[in-house]
Amino acid sequence: MIEPSTGRVPGGIVKHFATAGLCSSAVLLMLCIAFPGCQSGSSETRTVKEETSKASEVVEQTVAKPATVSHYLEGWDKPALTLLLSGEQHGYLEPCGCSETQSGGMARRADLFRILTQEKGWSVVGLDVGGLLKRSRHQDQIKFEKIIEAFNQLNYLAVGVGAEELKLGADFILTRMISDPDELAKSAALVSANVVLFDQPDLGWPLSHRIIEKGGVKIGVTSIFGPSLRNEVAPKGVNTNITIREPDEVLPGIIKKLEAAKPDLMVLLCHGKDAEAMALAKKYPQFRLILAAGGYEEPDGKPIVVGNTWVLNVGHKGKRVGVLGFYPANKKQPFRFELIQLDKDRFKNHPSMRELMKQYQQQLEDERIAESDELLLQNHPTGQKFVGAEKCGACHTKAFAKWKDTGHAVAFTTLKEGPWHENRAEEKVGWIQRQYDPECLSCHVTGWHPQEMLRYGSGYLNEKTSPHLLGQQCENCHGPGGLHVSREEGGASKDELAEGRKMVRRTLEDAKKSMCIECHDPDNSPKFTPQRFNEFWEQVKHPGKD
Repeated sequence: MIEPSTGRVPGGIVKHFATAGLCSSAVLLMLCIAFPGCQSGSSETRTVKEETSKASEVVEQTVAKPATVSHYLEGWDKPALTLLLSGEQHGYLEPCGCSETQSGGMARRADLFRILTQEKGWSVVGLDVGGLLKRSRHQDQIKFEKIIEAFNQLNYLAVGVGAEELKLGADFILTRMISDPDELAKSAALVSANVVLFDQPDLGWPLSHRIIEKGGVKIGVTSIFGPSLRNEVAPKGVNTNITIREPDEVLPGIIKKLEAAKPDLMVLLCHGKDAEAMALAKKYPQFRLILAAGGYEEPDGKPIVVGNTWVLNVGHKGKRVGVLGFYPANKKQPFRFELIQLDKDRFKNHPSMRELMKQYQQQLEDERIAESDELLLQNHPTGQKFVGAEKCGACHTKAFAKWKDTGHAVAFTTLKEGPWHENRAEEKVGWIQRQYDPECLSCHVTGWHPQEMLRYGSGYLNEKTSPHLLGQQCENCHGPGGLHVSREEGGASKDELAEGRKMVRRTLEDAKKSMCIECHDPDNSPKFTPQRFNEFWEQVKHPGKD
């Protein structure tokens, strides 16, 4: 089913695909939240609704079915230049291990790059539309640096400036300016024609545009930050030292500069909404290729053709990357395109990115990011303190025994040792520990907000200080038991006992509606669907009282 106006899969269908994948166990809280999601099935070959009917026939011949089968780039001649296209990574550096079917990750992307450059001998340049991160905390600043370092290894030369980058702050963005021309020539540079920092249009950072030469091909690249997102980064009346100029104010001049360099191809990165990319394609046909943000998380891999311009979306979270072959000698249609899913069956974890991931985790440990005040929520909404499962088990012996036999009890251990399932033992080899990563801890210890990845004042701090809060314990679902335990152990009245017990009582309906899904979300437990709740509940079901 295709929406007539855009040629894309309707949002509801995409959402269904995104939440209906498979993993080994939805009961187990198996590793970090903020990494790529589940692998979905191969899309059907779709006919793209073009604005130009003549272009439609050509596109059908040059756009491959999304590559989720064993083969990819079949029948391709060697391009004059290959563009590796990505965007909206949203902080998903690597698959975290919650599901063995998860797609994506820089390590697999690096393996694809190796295949293209070493096995096929192709000239490859990477372009990213921006949106590298999910939040704007210190951990995200560290992650930004590591992603850019990874991009440099994969010959990325232009990264569009998105809302996520700008939320790091004008100061942070400016300190990443590359002044040395030799270093700049080989680096992934931030590019935006209409983002101005500190009211200085001639500051030189981000770059307004870039000329890239590779393999005898010259391309001109620029980027636009969609004005529709202005209020997210530079709201009226707030001094953020960030100004978003109108595209029409800057693009004519940038196009003249690009054309003066006589490029073989001009590319626009558009970090905004779909409608903005389409409008720019119509107004500025000089750009034969537009890489756009704002599309579906699981795109169908077909370009939108506006005149002679291809508008491409590559999805979110780094699950897929686009590979575009440029054949300038083919005047009828110089492009071939395929959206490639980075699954574990076809792509290995490249050692260089594994090493980068180790360095990232080591830096989180060295800087004690998980213990920082930036992540502290002083009080739980109930006002109570966490006491640990051992306290619960003193009275609820049967429930405690059941819990000890589940994956929840070893959730923290999996951060240190890898998956606990016997059928995934090979993943423990070379395992990169994650017990200092807040994005993992939030669902593997007790006393953190799982989705916001913030710790409560009485929640887990570190392994030495909080050994009683290791793993996914009772209180993450029932709430902190401080008041309940103190009243059970002290001389509380009958009414006080009843009040304390009520505070930690949860119903099966509570669990179904909102509790389990906070950690068993579509990314990390794609098999954990509402329809299968009862099946998984049987694996952790426990009595409320002995």
